[in-house]
Amino acid sequence: MKSKYNLFQAILLAFIIPFTFTACDDDDKAVPESQVSWTLSLPEDIENPTLSDLKVTVTNINTNTQYDGSVSMNEQTVTVTATVPEGLYRIIAEGKVSYSISGIQTPTVANIRAYQESVTISGTTVTLPAQVMSFYTPSTNGFVIEEIYFAGSTTPTGDQYSADQYIKIYNNSSEVLYADGLAILGSEFMTVDKQDYTPDIMEQGFSVEFIFVIPGSGQDHPVQPGESLLLALDASNHTEANPNSFDLSVADFEFYDESSNPNYLDTDNPEVPNLDKWFSYTLTYTVLHNRGFHSYALAKMETDKETFLEKYAYTANYTYVFGDFSIPREVETYYVPNSWIIDAVNLSVESEFQWIVTSSSLDAGWTHCGSIDHDPNRYNKSVRRKVESTVNGRKILQDTNNSTVDFEADATPSLKEYTNIHEKERLSIHHIVFVYDTDLRNRKRQPGQPPSRPGMSFPSVRLRRKVICQSGLTTLCPAIQSLFSPVKRRIQK
Repeated sequence: MKSKYNLFQAILLAFIIPFTFTACDDDDKAVPESQVSWTLSLPEDIENPTLSDLKVTVTNINTNTQYDGSVSMNEQTVTVTATVPEGLYRIIAEGKVSYSISGIQTPTVANIRAYQESVTISGTTVTLPAQVMSFYTPSTNGFVIEEIYFAGSTTPTGDQYSADQYIKIYNNSSEVLYADGLAILGSEFMTVDKQDYTPDIMEQGFSVEFIFVIPGSGQDHPVQPGESLLLALDASNHTEANPNSFDLSVADFEFYDESSNPNYLDTDNPEVPNLDKWFSYTLTYTVLHNRGFHSYALAKMETDKETFLEKYAYTANYTYVFGDFSIPREVETYYVPNSWIIDAVNLSVESEFQWIVTSSSLDAGWTHCGSIDHDPNRYNKSVRRKVESTVNGRKILQDTNNSTVDFEADATPSLKEYTNIHEKERLSIHHIVFVYDTDLRNRKRQPGQPPSRPGMSFPSVRLRRKVICQSGLTTLCPAIQSLFSPVKRRIQK
């Protein structure tokens, strides 16, 4: 038995010793190194660029080992070099760039980066394909626009009701995010009215008709993964005026304007925090275009209100053409740099669509409620972002920066899914809702006044004044309707 054991040991050692020596020899061999070079160029149409805080990280995907690269710049070209062992790598160049936009005095500061994934590096020298750096918003934001309810609803008698507009923001990440400082932007330009605005800054900035910002010092408004914030234009229980509507008194935030016209005052729900109004086109109260002619964006403001209003004014000139008639026009507003924008959604209507009013890098498509202008089928519907997948019960919403693909058009509003309105209650109340608001806008901005909208020399029509007929007064309703029929025809359908 002992001899067999000794024989087994000898055989085992015969296998182990050569293997051990071989393994040591392999470990001692150094992995060959490669000299990597990468040429980057800055985005076109920016002037006087100055790079800062540019950092290059080269990460070995298999070992997770990071190596730093060096950077040199010549005019608008950046050269990146790094020496790394052969392997499979992820390469990221990130920094900030300060630059000028033609026609805009204040320099813009934006985040910028270039990215290469799964790059095989082998050989003495490796030259990566040249790449144009792109603006970006840090991915830690993770917020997207979940839903826009802009068309409004109808009353049981078929009348238009637009006071129940809302926007929902969703935390599409797997981490707790803070909504403090998030801004809701409405577009100055319309998707149904293409003009040759100069200077054309669309690839650098988003021209606004309003900016409302979620208040807070940084961590006052946490949003859990998979949760939403409800932003109401009017945080009221609208079922009291229209049983086909929603209870928006449960909103997280409310749009509120201090109107300069005592005849048309905004409604303020003291139980719902107000958004911080930085700017709005109107002298009364802000509303969403109920046919979907404007676009909307979500941004992380990188400066304070006073600095923004001082430095980010935008004046555009164009020639308004109608038939054989043309006249030069001027638009005075503000712009938000595209690099601050987290998400954007273009709205329009198929029969009238002419162009998207964002850079295609923010949104390459558009979505809608209804298919023709004044489409009565648009009421009681919204646009909702599609669900891409579900992870541990948490919805991950689709975000390809193309609203045509990412959004469900003519969707059932999410608040309808949670609203229980009995048919008996619907039939017991009859409402007549009418609007006529002569909201006159200033044509030329004076010091201390907000900018004017393009071409707004005529009164606008708004939905606010409500005449409510309860059951028992139904015989009176037709008479009241007849009094307002001229206005009704003007604002509806």
